[in-house]
Amino acid sequence: MSRDGHIDLDLDGATHRFRLAIGDLEALQEATGAGPADLLHGFHAGRRYRFRDVRDVLRLGLIGGGTPVPQAHAIARSLDGLPCIPLIAKAALVLAAGLEGAEDERVGRPSGAAGPEGRIAFAAFYGGAAAMGLPAADLRAMSLWQLAAYIDGFNRARDPEAAQDLTPHEEDALWAWLQGDVDEGPPA
Repeated sequence: MSRDGHIDLDLDGATHRFRLAIGDLEALQEATGAGPADLLHGFHAGRRYRFRDVRDVLRLGLIGGGTPVPQAHAIARSLDGLPCIPLIAKAALVLAAGLEGAEDERVGRPSGAAGPEGRIAFAAFYGGAAAMGLPAADLRAMSLWQLAAYIDGFNRARDPEAAQDLTPHEEDALWAWLQGDVDEGPPA
């Protein structure tokens, strides 16, 4: 996946760029009533969803990818006559590109649990952006990966001596100690 969350896909014989930045993910969540990760899981697992959700993912992905809004709406309306399974697969790819970012670089720490129905708590994003002096418009234009990299860079600049993340071995040792599986004190 790309760092800015875009993916180029063929849709009814034409190649289009799709991108779901943070503002697009927020609009998708509002349109569907479900979090983007929950939608993606639903598409993959064959859980119940509405075709409107597939259409909304593709429409907002087109807009985020640079397609003018009227054209994106027209393309989305034209999807009704196309085979459903390939459209679901494309919507899943668009969501995955927007949520995953770059596979080769891990940024920051693992995130906490999602809210009900996989919904993202966007208020925390805006609060964090305000604390870092990042304008809301810039935040909304970023992919999740870009935001994670921005936060990681901000935190490292403010505290370059901060402790590094625990290694998997250190995490296991700490967990064993917390569970009382070890007689000595906490791991060093």
